[in-house]
Amino acid sequence: MSLHSFSRRLVTVGSIAVSGFVVATTAAQANPPIIVNCNGGGQICDQMARYNFTSESPNFDYALQVTAPATHCSEVKYFTTNRQGQRVETEFLGPNRSAFLPIGDNWQQGNHPIQIGAIGRQGGCNAGTLGSWGVQVRPVIVPR
Repeated sequence: MSLHSFSRRLVTVGSIAVSGFVVATTAAQANPPIIVNCNGGGQICDQMARYNFTSESPNFDYALQVTAPATHCSEVKYFTTNRQGQRVETEFLGPNRSAFLPIGDNWQQGNHPIQIGAIGRQGGCNAGTLGSWGVQVRPVIVPR
């Protein structure tokens, strides 16, 4: 599935159930963030967040709604690998901003560890090195 196709499907759902996305965004912000400390230098953190994703059925398309915590003082871009082995990423997100990482379908029912990485961007408190970051994660089913 292309990112354009995925975005178009989310827009369609958003126009049908706008209040559902408002609730989802609020729920994602209520989840405690996963905090990651980076050991290297530069903007690509050498450590990943581990999220335990639970699939209800292999027949659903899934995405992860990722939110930059309010405590972020600079922008980050999140990335992961979808079910097809392709890297997917968000745009740079400031504090309290959310985006979707499409992770695809065919996830067998049950728990699956997913790794999420981050890339920083100079600005705010980021003087050229991403020292730490956080992410709030919420899985969503993408309508077909």
